[in-house]
Amino acid sequence: VQAEVLAFAQGMSQAGKPVGLVCIAPAMAPKIGGAGTQYTIGNDAGTAAAINAMGGVHVDCAVDECVIDNERKIVTTPAYMYAARIREARAGIQKLVQAVLSLA
Repeated sequence: VQAEVLAFAQGMSQAGKPVGLVCIAPAMAPKIGGAGTQYTIGNDAGTAAAINAMGGVHVDCAVDECVIDNERKIVTTPAYMYAARIREARAGIQKLVQAVLSLA
């Protein structure tokens, strides 16, 4: 992760602003929200285990859904972690955007 991107996301979270992370970007979730941050990358057990080792708490999630950590205002969706087509990822991304807006 580029240091500037991580610093920006951490600053947003520390300011109480919601953060939305799509596809592999949820790998940053524990670095943004700290240990115990709930996130998803879909259902890839190996990737989830690596992120959990950084302090995250993975939640299995369908491609057309999102996971909301209300306490930390972090919203994640798997998108292309297992979507084969954009239409498969679209619903989850739309739900993520709506959740981020509702947390703002």
